[in-house]
Amino acid sequence: MSSSKPSADEAQAALAALPRYLRTRVRSAREAADYLIRRGVPPQAALRAVADCRARGLLDDRACARLWAEQWARRGYAASAIRLKLAARGLPDEVIADATRAYGAPADEEARARLAAAAARRRGARQAGLPAAPKKDLTRAAQAGRLARGLAARGFEADLIERIVGESLPS
Repeated sequence: MSSSKPSADEAQAALAALPRYLRTRVRSAREAADYLIRRGVPPQAALRAVADCRARGLLDDRACARLWAEQWARRGYAASAIRLKLAARGLPDEVIADATRAYGAPADEEARARLAAAAARRRGARQAGLPAAPKKDLTRAAQAGRLARGLAARGFEADLIERIVGESLPS
């Protein structure tokens, strides 16, 4: 008959496995707990291990959210896409709001959209996630469609996409 209360050994095993997982990249508390549960650690022991890591300063959801938001903003993602990506990592709404507050201004959105379009022209479709410099064998409509789809995938709104595409492609 097993008890629902985790044993001290289970909690120690969870705590021993967690620092190695946290060294690979910045993680949210939910990601850390999910990792432990996938490894067979009982949920209560996983939550205790995560709480212990938080107390030691090894896990900080606010710092993670700020780092990820900054990284995705530099890569040319819209604020709405950044919010979705942070939510997918299991971060609380108030943490997401704090982390993305600086990225919601319309001028910033436009600058990031232009950055994404310019990156597409410089580096090509595979690296930027957007269409490469206009190809001679594609019609202007096809080029516009590819660029628009790439910007939409990064979370930009339709009116901004239309303006950027219109300015980016020669008539």
